[in-house]
Amino acid sequence: MANQRDPARLMVAFSAFVVAVCAVVVTVKVLATSSVPVQPQRVLDPAAVERAVSFEVAGGDTTVRVSCPVSVVVQVGNKFDCQYWDAPNTKTVQVTVLSDQGELSIDTDPG
Repeated sequence: MANQRDPARLMVAFSAFVVAVCAVVVTVKVLATSSVPVQPQRVLDPAAVERAVSFEVAGGDTTVRVSCPVSVVVQVGNKFDCQYWDAPNTKTVQVTVLSDQGELSIDTDPG
């Protein structure tokens, strides 16, 4: 009867060994993973940019139609174009991000 218990003991010991190896592998994997949090990119508020362009090109008249791209990343030096409608013509201004706080420069003569 003692011989019948030996395979069961071997199976229990082998299972415990497998569980221990898996625990070590998981621990090493977790410790090796970078813990640096990923921050989402900040983007400009398109409505605020359009208001700023409207103010710049029309001297405060906010009824001027302006169209700027959405999801412009706040990165110093980033440049993009906005269009506005002046009578029957469409004109373009170039907007440059000056600071990481969203300060902008609007060039009404990008030519």
